[in-house]
Amino acid sequence: MITRNILIAGVAAAAIMAAGCGRAADKAETKPASEVRNVAITKVTKSSIEDYYEATGTVKAKTTTQISANMMGRILSFPAAEGDVVKRGQLLVEIDSAESRAQLQKARAGLDEAQAGITEIDRSIDAANAGVQTAEANKQLADVTFGRFKELYDRKSATAQEFDEARSKAKMAASELDRAKASVQVINSKRKQLAAKIEQAKADIANSQVYEGYSRITAPVSGVVVKKFAEAGSTAAPGVPLLAIEDNSQYRLEAAVEESKAKNVRIGGRVVVHIDAISAGDINGTVAEITPSADAASRTSTVKIDLPPDDRLRTGLYGLARFPIAQKEAITVPQSAIVTRGQLTGVFVVAPNGTAQFRIVTKGTESEGMVEILSGLSAGDDIVTSDAGSITDGTQVR
Repeated sequence: MITRNILIAGVAAAAIMAAGCGRAADKAETKPASEVRNVAITKVTKSSIEDYYEATGTVKAKTTTQISANMMGRILSFPAAEGDVVKRGQLLVEIDSAESRAQLQKARAGLDEAQAGITEIDRSIDAANAGVQTAEANKQLADVTFGRFKELYDRKSATAQEFDEARSKAKMAASELDRAKASVQVINSKRKQLAAKIEQAKADIANSQVYEGYSRITAPVSGVVVKKFAEAGSTAAPGVPLLAIEDNSQYRLEAAVEESKAKNVRIGGRVVVHIDAISAGDINGTVAEITPSADAASRTSTVKIDLPPDDRLRTGLYGLARFPIAQKEAITVPQSAIVTRGQLTGVFVVAPNGTAQFRIVTKGTESEGMVEILSGLSAGDDIVTSDAGSITDGTQVR
């Protein structure tokens, strides 16, 4: 009897649960689908697009300058640090210049000595020139006197001794004039030597000043300090690099292009570049250089692409360059139509009954807001191109 009652209660409970489930199912069947109005719907068509060749590359500064010392000496200060942005003319390194200062003082002392000597020589030249004038006057008088005595001697009015004395005095006056002129030449020669010493001293001073200037190394260009090879306290030597500065106003992407494709690349050609580290979109570059020789190991040529200015660019960033090579027919959709659901990428296709159905697609290249679809869509399909992210599978859109 107890068992029978239990069975009857179980059957009744099952009937009640069945009735409840039936009502829930009826409600689920009668629940209207969600609906979104005023969404943009576009018919998929094929269009002519550029076919690209892709090559990977590395961002590098257009100009990198290695700075070395022109003198040997201990580095007193090295305020520049890696990553610092420096301006042209900014002090980067200071080297001990005690030796160059000593050379400068020595050259200045030599100049002072030579200038003092030439002042004394000028006085001697003045005196020698006065002596020449006196000798010339004495010679002129002796010549006139000798001429008179010669006339008297010829007329037998002067003795031979008087004639000989007059002739001797004329010769002595001529010799005195020659000695005076020779003395002037000697003094002038000494003056030329002192003048040469003055010029040499001036040259030594200029050279010492230049050499002393080497002790203060300033930035030859504006840019970013990317590498330091020494620190304060170490010894600088001529030709040994101290630091490297790259010009942060102009960067390039150096891409390795297969030798079979490089022949189609032209200087000045437009290249679409994508650099994940700075932007999710593409940037336009311009081919600036093409290396004339190919790498024997990789069979590639290096193509250098000028990039537009961007403060986020740095040497070493990875980049992808897309070179246009031909035109092709392909299905493209607006970027706004692409929807990501977890690991899946797709679009919402509008069925004949007006509902949106999520369809997985395979993307190709992206350019100027359009995405190439390699598979998953056919020409003539209607897809949602606005508010696609707010739509779910089965949403009524028209």
